[in-house]
Amino acid sequence: MDIERDYNTSRPILRIREYGRNVKNLVDYALTIEDKDKRTKLAYIIISVMQQVNPTDNANDEYFKKLWNHLYIISNYELEIEYPYTVSKHEEKNTTIEPLGYNNNIIRYRFYGNNTELLLNNIAKEEPGEARDGLVTILANQMKEMYITWNKNIVNDELIDTHIRKITDDKLCLPEGVELISANVVLKKINSNLASMKSSSKGRGKSTSRSSGSKSYIKKPYQKGKSGGGKRPSRPR
Repeated sequence: MDIERDYNTSRPILRIREYGRNVKNLVDYALTIEDKDKRTKLAYIIISVMQQVNPTDNANDEYFKKLWNHLYIISNYELEIEYPYTVSKHEEKNTTIEPLGYNNNIIRYRFYGNNTELLLNNIAKEEPGEARDGLVTILANQMKEMYITWNKNIVNDELIDTHIRKITDDKLCLPEGVELISANVVLKKINSNLASMKSSSKGRGKSTSRSSGSKSYIKKPYQKGKSGGGKRPSRPR
């Protein structure tokens, strides 16, 4: 047995969604009525339904004027009745949003990041000299730290120089005679940072356990002794 399926994707688009599809169906039915008086009576019924669907605490003239204009819009400006308010066509707004394009920036080495490649290419535009060599050296040291941090491998200066040349299309290279930061120094720095993070997390855990395990005792004014024979003292006369 074939079951007829009715999905929203195959239905006509609702011009005003806040009233739902049932109101749209009522309006479509009103358009099929030939007698103008009957159409007008049905329109008042539809307005009452719209009022129930979208109620308000301030049912003034502006509110009802809006309902009748919405009814006119839902009918695609085709419902001809005796309107109690002046209705008019509204300019259709183009609500189509153009999709945003994807960023086509290709990062050669993800562990350096896009900003590092932008900096290198901007430095390559500078005039050759000591200032540019100094900037290249500073950035190369940062690149070496990034490489060791993310790849967990020791890297030599020649590989950093190769990466700089590839990123800048051979416009930049390491200055002659420059030695970058030692890989052992970088590893010690990483290990010390990890150790400090672990110690701080342990310290926070201990303080939390102490605060949760501590109890506050309130001394009762008249507490029985161990034998249970204690009594409340009598008021002095």
